[in-house]
Amino acid sequence: MKTTAERVKYMMEHLQITKQTEFGNLCGASRALVNHWVTGRTKLIDPTYAFELEDKTPFSARWILIGTGNPLKK
Repeated sequence: MKTTAERVKYMMEHLQITKQTEFGNLCGASRALVNHWVTGRTKLIDPTYAFELEDKTPFSARWILIGTGNPLKK
């Protein structure tokens, strides 16, 4: 997955999260910021959010940030 939007949508689907607010609560982001990620308005995720997501989900921060490697932590 090349874009942040694709990766965020994939994570939400994998985690069975339908509300952007709920996804934002996982990493400390506002619903508006999550919406910007999903729509592509914001192209990159700040590393702070990526590492929070890595701590609270099965996804690797590297994959969240740049889209390379295995999406899931080992």
